[in-house]
Amino acid sequence: MDNQRVNLILRAVIHGVLFWFIMLFYSAASFAGNDNTPNDILNKDERAWLDVHDGKIRLAPAPDWEPMEFFDENGVYQGMVADYIRLIEKKLEFKFKIVRIKSWEKILSLAKQSKIDVLSAAQATPARKQFMNWSTPYLDLKTTIIVEKSQKKIFTLDQMQGMKIGVPKEYAVGKFIRDNYPKLTLIDVLNGNEGMHKVSFGELDAMIMEVPNALHVIETEKITNLRLAGDTGFELNLGLGIRKDWPVLAAIFEKALAGISEKEHKEIYAKWIRLETTRFYQTQIFWYIVSAISLAVLFITGSVLIWNRMLKIQVMQRTEELRFNEMRLEALLELNERTHASIRETIDFAFQQMIRLTKSRFGYLAFEDHKGIIYEVYPDSTVSIKKNIDHNLAAGFNLNTKEFWKEVIDKGKPVILNKYNYSNIYKKGFPIEYKKILRYMSVPVFSGDKIVAVAGMGNKKSDYDSSDLRQLSLLTQGMWRLIQRKKSERAIQRSEKRFRDLVENSPNGIAIIQDGEVVYKNSRQSELMGNLGLFGSPAYKQIHQDDLKKAKQLYEQILKGALVQSEMDFRFYTSPDQDDPGTMKWVNCITRPIDHQDKKALLLITIDMTRAKELERLLTVQDKMASLGHVSAGIAHEIRNPLSGINIYIRTIEKSFENPNKKHKIKPSIDAIRSASKKMESVIKRVMNFAKPTEPKFDLIDITVPILEAVELSNTTLKKKKISIRQKLDKNLPLCHAEPNLIEEVILNLINNAADALLIKSEKRIIEVSSYAMHDKLVLNIDDNGPGIPRDLRQKIFEPFFTTKKHSTGIGLSLCHRVITDHKGTLKVISSRLGGAKFTIEMPVCIQS
Repeated sequence: MDNQRVNLILRAVIHGVLFWFIMLFYSAASFAGNDNTPNDILNKDERAWLDVHDGKIRLAPAPDWEPMEFFDENGVYQGMVADYIRLIEKKLEFKFKIVRIKSWEKILSLAKQSKIDVLSAAQATPARKQFMNWSTPYLDLKTTIIVEKSQKKIFTLDQMQGMKIGVPKEYAVGKFIRDNYPKLTLIDVLNGNEGMHKVSFGELDAMIMEVPNALHVIETEKITNLRLAGDTGFELNLGLGIRKDWPVLAAIFEKALAGISEKEHKEIYAKWIRLETTRFYQTQIFWYIVSAISLAVLFITGSVLIWNRMLKIQVMQRTEELRFNEMRLEALLELNERTHASIRETIDFAFQQMIRLTKSRFGYLAFEDHKGIIYEVYPDSTVSIKKNIDHNLAAGFNLNTKEFWKEVIDKGKPVILNKYNYSNIYKKGFPIEYKKILRYMSVPVFSGDKIVAVAGMGNKKSDYDSSDLRQLSLLTQGMWRLIQRKKSERAIQRSEKRFRDLVENSPNGIAIIQDGEVVYKNSRQSELMGNLGLFGSPAYKQIHQDDLKKAKQLYEQILKGALVQSEMDFRFYTSPDQDDPGTMKWVNCITRPIDHQDKKALLLITIDMTRAKELERLLTVQDKMASLGHVSAGIAHEIRNPLSGINIYIRTIEKSFENPNKKHKIKPSIDAIRSASKKMESVIKRVMNFAKPTEPKFDLIDITVPILEAVELSNTTLKKKKISIRQKLDKNLPLCHAEPNLIEEVILNLINNAADALLIKSEKRIIEVSSYAMHDKLVLNIDDNGPGIPRDLRQKIFEPFFTTKKHSTGIGLSLCHRVITDHKGTLKVISSRLGGAKFTIEMPVCIQS
């Protein structure tokens, strides 16, 4: 009952004091005010224009730019710039139409489209001058560099290369830095508040913003680990931006700005930037108030003791709150510094801090991909915490704990329920040990658009408030970031180990060369190269003399760090004794430019080709021996028949000499021997021509000319065989390097082969010759509608002496293939759309500069 009387008396005293203060304040303000109305600063036309547009001129303040301009929790436009705007309205006797836009980037976009008429305060950059007129600057602000307190030195922009620097998106200071310091790493943030928090949590190395904005964020957000570390050298000269097609409005604003007195400027600065102002006891209002207070001293004296006691209680409460807030900041900093702790240790520490700093009796934490945890405070302690019943929780959001996470997941945002027992009367979705829940709050953790974790706290003695929710959210987010960082570090470590294992166990030698020095090589590189090292003067003695020149060239390229030839093979001896062939190795070196520890380097891969080259040599020898046998068999086949005839005719001549009556058979036998001898000579000559073909003499020609000559030469023969020949030749083919006679011989040979194949057809015998250009190639086709060539024989027909005809040497197609190969072209056979065979020749065109 005594407490109620004291409260009633105290309320009466307070109401009385407030009444007298209000009356005295209005009296003083009325006495100090100036009733004279200033003359209108606008001319008649300007006043008429402004009256027409009163309340219609759309002004868009920058969002979240405290204390410069912002919208408070009631949506009221506030800040230093807002005070200037209201002063302009007062001087011009009109009202703006304040338009609230979510981002500065969107404001600039709308201003370009003339959907915004006035920008309240901005830097007049060249880009912005293209779509708006700009007033004389009325507000000058310096920009500062904000870093974590552990960074002790004073910074300038030219010392910040390699640092992650935050700047508000689309702000003029960002363009200034990008234009003048292009090597700096700038990261756009939504606003200064977001950037300062990222610096505080180590996500950014520095933040650049206006001095008043920086001081305001540090003060209001209680960010104690940041400091102002230097001047950027960029000063914001803020003026009004006015749409281009309203020059009259620009003139009006110039008059209004010119009418702002130095006193008015100082008053606005003092209100928001806390500049030194006139001392309070030097004002007339102060003395009016003092006089009024003197009259009320007797009335107030009786309430002083009660008032002092209440103040003492409030101070103690405020001191406790400040101490508790400091503990919260220390917990966040300590969590952020636990970079070497394990994931489980990080979770345990963060979770215990959540319970302790929200003064909860128990807590709940669940991850989408891990088993959940519940902690509770010992009944007789507010510090000691024990883990309990985590064995009952399955991975993900378990239905047994549904009421701990259901509402926050359904809403997708933090939830506070200070009367929790009314929201779940039947106590469903709780572990048995936690049926009595009076108060509860919960926050989600998002990865993209997906909720991956939920943290909840319960049973605080008093109601949960936004401060508790914010602390829980900060700790949860910080814990999640550390967990993800740990997982990333583990993934990187596993990846590095896999890479090291792969490199160390590679069958190829691998080395990294930087500035002409070997900074890394695997064991295979040492094993493969032995004492040779890489190259260099001592090693050159062991390199095969035929490969010495190109090995030196590669070594010089490696020293200079400029690759011309990225791949090369060479031979070397593993010991100085070059008489021992077993010590020679043949390796293939592949070089590629890479970055090693943020510097340019060369990757050298060494492949042992010794066994492959030996097998290649043996295969070449075997191939030559097989070719020699094939050629020998062909020669023997071609010479055997005429040689048999010579032997028969020699025996006939012998018998004719023994029997004079048969002398008349001698001359025909000699003629027959001479004919057989010529056949043998022809075979040998063709073999010699094939074995040692003449070097072709290339000219720059139109290949259509030898094709037409070959077709013309074959026309008579084809007509006798009743074969029609078609021509589909491109008349505008590019030129190529070729010997016309050899090309004509190849085309004629292919036409004759096609004609021989068509003899088995009784009617409609067709040969088609076509040509066209394709990219950097000429394509010549000889098609027929004959029986075609079986797939199994398509590779064999180009081998010397292989033939399916009775009276053929089998050298023609081999010669054709060699001629085209000498022209750096290809000759192949496939199935023709006409039904027979299609011989295709592809040759490079001449690229003229």
